[in-house]
Amino acid sequence: MSVQFSVEPVSPPQRRAGVAGPGLAPAGTAQCLCVDLRWRSHHDRLLRVEADPDELLELLELAVTWGELDYSGTGVVPPEHWGDFALAHDWQHPERMERLFGLAADIALRPGAGAGSAAGVLHLLGVPAGGR
Repeated sequence: MSVQFSVEPVSPPQRRAGVAGPGLAPAGTAQCLCVDLRWRSHHDRLLRVEADPDELLELLELAVTWGELDYSGTGVVPPEHWGDFALAHDWQHPERMERLFGLAADIALRPGAGAGSAAGVLHLLGVPAGGR
């Protein structure tokens, strides 16, 4: 027996209303790291996690391995900025994305980071085993 599900195409997330340019979030919200060119490529990949299961898995793998591997100099947005990242962008399901980035940051930054399981995180998010 195989489990199948379909993913409806969604348009890429846009900045929240009221953003006055790259890196500027609306008053009272977090600031996006769009202006930091070191992280631009990873930033753009993070924008796709809501619509692309492979990018979601990459984020979770990064979170799980953050405490095990040296990511300095690799051009990735560090987990201490993931919550602000989620708040600074528009999403189809903003609460879900805030939970996702918060959970990923919690996994990456907790003592003993790397001891978690990406499969366990996917289960908590309600993603079926096998992903597709």
